[in-house]
Amino acid sequence: MGSIDTYIKVPLLVAAGLGVLVFLFLLTAKLRNTAKISFTFFIVTGIVTACSVFSFFDQHFIYYVFAVILAEFITLPYLVIKAFDNPEKREKKKAEKKLAEQNAAIENSDFVKNVIKELETKNQKLLEVNKTLISQVSTFFSRDKSMENFLDYCNKMITEKISADGCVILMGDDYDNALAVKSLMGSFPPPYKLPDDLPHKPLRVETNLRFASFPLADSNIFGAIFLSGEAALIADSVKDPRVYQNGPEDFLKCGSYIFVPIKQHDKTMGLIGLSRLPANEKFSKDDFDSAVILADAVSTALTPLYSFLAYAEHTELSKDGTIASKYQKDLLPAKLPVIPNVTIGCFSNAVEGVCGDYYDVIASRKDRISFIMTDVAGKGMNSLVVMIMIRAILRLTVNTEQTAATILSWANRGICIDSSKIDHFASVALINFDSTKNTAQISTCGNNPVFHFSASTGDFKQLTSPSEPMGVEKNSVYTDIDISLSTGDILVTCTDGLLESLNENGVQYASENLKKVILKNKGANAKDISGRVKDDLKKYCGSAQQYDDQSILVIKIQ
Repeated sequence: MGSIDTYIKVPLLVAAGLGVLVFLFLLTAKLRNTAKISFTFFIVTGIVTACSVFSFFDQHFIYYVFAVILAEFITLPYLVIKAFDNPEKREKKKAEKKLAEQNAAIENSDFVKNVIKELETKNQKLLEVNKTLISQVSTFFSRDKSMENFLDYCNKMITEKISADGCVILMGDDYDNALAVKSLMGSFPPPYKLPDDLPHKPLRVETNLRFASFPLADSNIFGAIFLSGEAALIADSVKDPRVYQNGPEDFLKCGSYIFVPIKQHDKTMGLIGLSRLPANEKFSKDDFDSAVILADAVSTALTPLYSFLAYAEHTELSKDGTIASKYQKDLLPAKLPVIPNVTIGCFSNAVEGVCGDYYDVIASRKDRISFIMTDVAGKGMNSLVVMIMIRAILRLTVNTEQTAATILSWANRGICIDSSKIDHFASVALINFDSTKNTAQISTCGNNPVFHFSASTGDFKQLTSPSEPMGVEKNSVYTDIDISLSTGDILVTCTDGLLESLNENGVQYASENLKKVILKNKGANAKDISGRVKDDLKKYCGSAQQYDDQSILVIKIQ
C-alpha cells in the first residue's frame, strides 16, 4: 500500500479544473456587469490554476505551495484597502467627479455659451444705465423738489429708451397705505376705472391721473402689481381682466402695458408703468427685459437720493432745534420770585431738537402767584411758536379775577383761532396760589399732573386726571380744583416727559418713583427736593436715550 503522496496528482487536477471554472465565472460576471470584480481575483485564480497544472506534470509540489503564497501576497493589500475603505467618501468623490465632468460639458455647450453671453450683455446694459443715473442723481441734491425732479428725469429716460407712448411713476406711502402718482409723461390711457362723474375729456382725465392716489386695498391694477412685487408685461390689454377699458373714446382705449416695481432691499417702494397706444406696435419681451433693467437702475439710484433727503431733513431739524432750544431757555424765568413762607424748586432737562417744555412763576399780585407748567406738542420752531403764544396769553390773563379754569379756556380759544398747518396742542397745568389764605386753585388740560403731599395726614395723591389738551377744540371746558394748604404741604407738577423717562431696560420712571423721592425728602425745602428728583431721575435713566423734555416744578409751604 503506497503513501498518500502517490495520490497528489488527483487534487492538483481537481484544483486546476476548479480554478478554470472560477476564472470563467469571474469573467462572465465582469462582462455582464452583474457584480464589481477586481482584477486581483483574476490574477490570483490564474496563478493558482497555472501552478496546479505545472505541478501535476512536473511532480514538484513546491511550485504549488509558492503559488499559494504568491496568491496570498497579492490578495493581502487588496483586503487591507477594502477593510479600511470608506464607501460613502468614495461615492461622494465619484459623484463630485461626475458632476464636474457634467458641468464642464454643459459650459462647453453652445446653448450655455449663448445664455452666458446674453447675461453678460444684460449686465453690461444695467451697469451703463446705473452709471448714468448715479452720475445724474447728484445734480438733484441741491434743488427744491429733488425727488420729483429726479423721477421726471427717470420718466423721460425710460420713455425714450423703451419707445413708449407714455410713462407713469407711482411711489408708495406707508402711512396712507396707498400709491401716489409722482411723475406722468406722454399718453397713458388709464388702466383703472375712472370716476363716474368725471367728464371724458383728455385734460380732465390726465389731471385725474396726475393727482390720483390708489389705495392698495382697492382692486386696481397698480395696487395689485405693487403688492405682488412682480413685473408684468400686458401685450394685449383687451384680453387681460386686470385692465379696465374706459372707452369708447379713442384717447381712452388701452393698448399694451409694462409694469415694473421699484424695489429697495427687497421692499417694493414704487411702480413704473409704460404704455403703447393700440395703433402702435405692442410691447415685446425685449422691451420688457429692458424696462426691468431700467427699473433696477432707478432703484439703485434712489438709494443715495433717499440718503441725501434724510440727511437734509435731519440737518434742517437740528438747525431748527438748536435755534428753538436757545429761545426756549430765554423764555424760562432767569430768577424765581421770593414768596413769603413758600419755597420753589424746579429743573428742566431739554432733549436736543424737541423744545417742548416751559414753566413760569408769575407773581401778579399779593393774593395770586401763578405757577405754570406747559408741554407743547411737536418739535423745534413749531413748538416754540406755540409756546410763545401760550406764554403771552397766560401772562396777560392770570392778573385778572378769573378762575384758573376760565384762564385756560381763554388761552385755549386763543390757540384754536390759529389756522396754520402746524400742530398747536399743549398740556398745561395752572396753579393759582393765594399766599394770604394759604389756598390754591388748580386747573389742568392734557397730561401734566398736579400732586399734593399733605403734611398733616402724610398722604401723597394726584389731584388731576388727563384731559383734552389745549388747542384741540375751542369750546373745551376745564375744571377748577380748590384746596387749602398748611405748613409742610408740597405741590408738585411735571410734564409727562419726566414720568415717561425710560431706563436702560425700557421701563418708565412713573409717578411711583417720584412719590418715593418726595416722601423721603419731605422735610427739605422745595429747591432741595427738586434737586433730589433730578439726581434720582439721572441715576434711574443711566445712559438710556430720552425722547422728550423732562421738567418739574415743586412748591412747598414753609
